[in-house]
Amino acid sequence: MALLLSKTLDRVTHALFFIGVCAGILMALMILSSALLRYLAGAPLSFSDELAGLLFVTLAFTTFPEVMLRSEHIKLSVLTDRFGPVLQRVCRFAAAIIFITFAVVFIYESWNFTDFSRQISSRTDVSGLLLWPWMALMPASLGLCLLIELRVLFRGLRGDWAGLMGGEQ
Repeated sequence: MALLLSKTLDRVTHALFFIGVCAGILMALMILSSALLRYLAGAPLSFSDELAGLLFVTLAFTTFPEVMLRSEHIKLSVLTDRFGPVLQRVCRFAAAIIFITFAVVFIYESWNFTDFSRQISSRTDVSGLLLWPWMALMPASLGLCLLIELRVLFRGLRGDWAGLMGGEQ
């Protein structure tokens, strides 16, 4: 059962990463076309700035879990690389606890923010795009990151120190 959940987590993370890459490509194409229309036709796409911003949020939050899964995020290892293996594990465990605390608070606050936006039907100024579905990416993304971090932490506590030290995939 745990293996099935782990593989499902990996697949969802990879699928979200693909969505994020597509959002980034769409964002770049939209900015390019709007700039061309601005300088060639004198009339840019009126909604391009708003949609590009929302696509950027999509790009960022849908790719975070994949970065965590691959353990390719920024690490402050200037000092910890000089430690012995046991102290490195302790630091990695402490970092995991700090991240888990941050993620729980972020998920809670961003969920409240998203829910409030849904309740008032918040929309963008120019094009009237509904905002809460885009905002829901924040707690969903950090939720996946939290699950990935918990999996790494539990593997480390079971004795798989390679996973705890960032050698997940």
